[in-house]
Amino acid sequence: MPMEIIISFLERHNLPWLLWALLSWTGIRLTCSREQFWYAFPVGVWTTLVGSALEHFFIVNKLWVDRFVLIPVGQFDLFVAIGPFFTLGVLLIRFLPESASRRFFTVLILSATAVLGELISVAFGFLKYNPGWGPLDSLIAYYLGLMSALGFYLSFYAIRQTKW
Repeated sequence: MPMEIIISFLERHNLPWLLWALLSWTGIRLTCSREQFWYAFPVGVWTTLVGSALEHFFIVNKLWVDRFVLIPVGQFDLFVAIGPFFTLGVLLIRFLPESASRRFFTVLILSATAVLGELISVAFGFLKYNPGWGPLDSLIAYYLGLMSALGFYLSFYAIRQTKW
């Protein structure tokens, strides 16, 4: 009963994605110092841009439907971009291991975490998969998006350390 009241409140006021953003930023706050946050910030911006582009592609091609958009960016909510997408990039860099095999595993774990968030959103009715799309598809998309963030990170910081 209390969960139904919370979901009803979130739906009535169009707040589900704001809640995800707040939970995401709480995760950043609990795991990162200020220096770690600013170090990972460019990658967070990258994952926000890539995630937003993917989200737009998925919605335009009718692979899923975002409901309860509070602040629209195209057809999805701004808080999806600056919340979970940004957080994935920051956490990727925050917990990035040294070895290549562990990096791939870390990207897989973060991708699975993002899919878990999607599945929770689907269960609460905030997101709806259309036929032809499912959690495995999302896992692959998140994995590729986070791998691009890893490539961005490695090239961005290599360039910053290069002396001209």
